[in-house]
Amino acid sequence: MCRRTMKERYPSFHQFRTIQVSILLAAVLVFLDSINVATAFASQHRHHVFAGTGGLEVQLIAAKLAIKSGDTCSIIGPSDSNYVKKCIALMYGQKVAADNNAITMPEFVSDGDDIGDSLAKADNVIIVCEDKAFDNNFIDILLSNAPKAGHLALLSRHGGKLESMENSVRNKCKQLSTKPNVEADARDVAFSVVRAGILVGGGPGGDVEGVQGGEEWGLSKHFYDTKLELSEAMNIMAMDKFTMGVKVTPGDPFKGPNFFSKVVSGNSFEARDGDTSRTAAAQALLAAVRRRGDNAGIDVSISTQKGTKPPTVKEWNDLLEMNS
Repeated sequence: MCRRTMKERYPSFHQFRTIQVSILLAAVLVFLDSINVATAFASQHRHHVFAGTGGLEVQLIAAKLAIKSGDTCSIIGPSDSNYVKKCIALMYGQKVAADNNAITMPEFVSDGDDIGDSLAKADNVIIVCEDKAFDNNFIDILLSNAPKAGHLALLSRHGGKLESMENSVRNKCKQLSTKPNVEADARDVAFSVVRAGILVGGGPGGDVEGVQGGEEWGLSKHFYDTKLELSEAMNIMAMDKFTMGVKVTPGDPFKGPNFFSKVVSGNSFEARDGDTSRTAAAQALLAAVRRRGDNAGIDVSISTQKGTKPPTVKEWNDLLEMNS
């Protein structure tokens, strides 16, 4: 009489064991993959240096978001204790500003040595100059002291007012990227220009602490308290609650701000091509400098749209890729 094997006698049991082993192997592969992804993500953490005389709030929002993602930042500007306390209060609130040892902060650098140290470790340089062009020597100093920087992003203005500055920075980055490899300062430096209209919003929206369902994307509520006019504060709050959507347009198709558009913007939270959320400007700059590759640079204008939440990191990547 033929003896049946265990597999023949209990086929369902062996099928079950096969499924168990398959599930276990799949779980191991997922675990190993998660380690690889986490390692890859950790290796992407970068140091950003912010410079320029434009929107301080944009720089602070970008620094806050960058730090939250695990990056580090330096802001070139005043570094006295009162100024730093003011900035931390805008970012995290007055209670945190009173005890700033409780959080990770950007470095505020003002003297030559500190600025040089920050630029030496910079992976990206972000220049915020949407109101006034800077001297040509300024960009030379930044780039010559930032040998690791692979991307420079500029916050400019709608309407072509700062076009010559944009072209100057673009050409300087291109010159570095096309130098023969034998030259000491030869390297690929991508250039991105992000244009803003009238800067609006920038605080936490309707949530007192700036946290919406576990997400945080703007300055603290203290930002609203710094507005002396109640109507201005209310309009900014409404912008942050109802006009958080983003429109990304290639090039520079919109007119620059004028007296009439500023009056309209200051009294309405409707979405307009000529307005740009401070939060959106900060997010766009960060999303831009994190791009790498042959076509990393972007040339776009940012406007407001209706929405209760800003784009996610992935959505920003998709928006910039679609419009690059």
